[in-house]
Amino acid sequence: MFTALLLGFAADELAAIAFFCFLAAGTAATLFTPRRKIAQDAADPDEADERLITATDILAVRAAFDDMLVRKGLLTDDQLDLIRHGTRSRGIVTGMRTTGGSREGHREVELDVMVRKPGGGQFPAHEKALIPASSLAKVSPGSIIDTYYRSGDESAVAICVSPS
Repeated sequence: MFTALLLGFAADELAAIAFFCFLAAGTAATLFTPRRKIAQDAADPDEADERLITATDILAVRAAFDDMLVRKGLLTDDQLDLIRHGTRSRGIVTGMRTTGGSREGHREVELDVMVRKPGGGQFPAHEKALIPASSLAKVSPGSIIDTYYRSGDESAVAICVSPS
C-alpha cells in the first residue's frame, strides 16, 4: 500500500516536471530562433477602389436622393426647399384624414397641425402629405412631428415623417 501511494505521488510530480520542461523548451526556442520577416500580402484589388468620402460626395448623394423623391412624386420642389432651407420646428397633429391616395408605399393624408415657433408662439396649418404606410400611427392626433416653414411666411408648411 505504501508503494502505491509513493508511485501515485511520483507520477504527479513527474507530470508537473514534464510540463515545466515543455514550457521552458518552448520559451527557449522562441527566444533563440532567428526572427523571420513576415511577407507582405499582395495588395487587395478591391482596396484601390476604397477612399474616404468627402463633403462634396455627401452633397452629391443628397442631391441625387432629393431628385429621386421629387421624381417619384413623394415631395414637391416647394416642400423639399422648405425642408432644406426652412425653419425646423415641431408640430402637434390635431387632426388626420386619409385621402385614399397612395404612391410608392406612402399614403396621402390631410393633416391639421399646430406648429410651434422656435422663438415662442404657434400657428395652425393644414397640409397634404405622403406618409410612409408603416408610419401612419406617427401622425395620429396628439402626435408630435417635424415641420418646416419659412420665418415670416406661415402659409406653407412641409411635414417630414420617417419610415418606421
